[in-house]
Amino acid sequence: MNYIPVIQLKQEIVQEVPIKIDDITMSSTSVAADFAREFIGGSDREVVIVIGLSTKSKINFISTIAIGSLNAATVTPRETFKCAIISNCARIIIAHNHPSYDTTPSQSDIQFTKRIEEAGDLVGIELLDHIIVSPTNYFSFRADGYLGNGGD
Repeated sequence: MNYIPVIQLKQEIVQEVPIKIDDITMSSTSVAADFAREFIGGSDREVVIVIGLSTKSKINFISTIAIGSLNAATVTPRETFKCAIISNCARIIIAHNHPSYDTTPSQSDIQFTKRIEEAGDLVGIELLDHIIVSPTNYFSFRADGYLGNGGD
């Protein structure tokens, strides 16, 4: 008799967990990256989040807008800006993880970032940064000069 290996996965009920965000100000790329790393850095699939900010860079909301596969997640400007418009945000930060731990942006990541920056210009909500995270590292589109005029 032949046996087939079976992998059993533990199933858990996923519940929303409140996060105390009153005292968090997204004052730099490293603060935003640390926050995103803690939130999604260790996920085994690409997860895309949007952090909506007030004019004083306080967090208005955090929303998971896509959960994809091992190396891709599909996002449109509509999903990206929906909560930001409803929450009256001045700017947003997008973050997603690379389960491979390689935070180098793909061509798709670069094109998406430019598209969201242009959409933000149209609706009057600045894309402050797009950050790619892993549990140990991050890449900032703003710091690397892909957004605005660069800088941290």
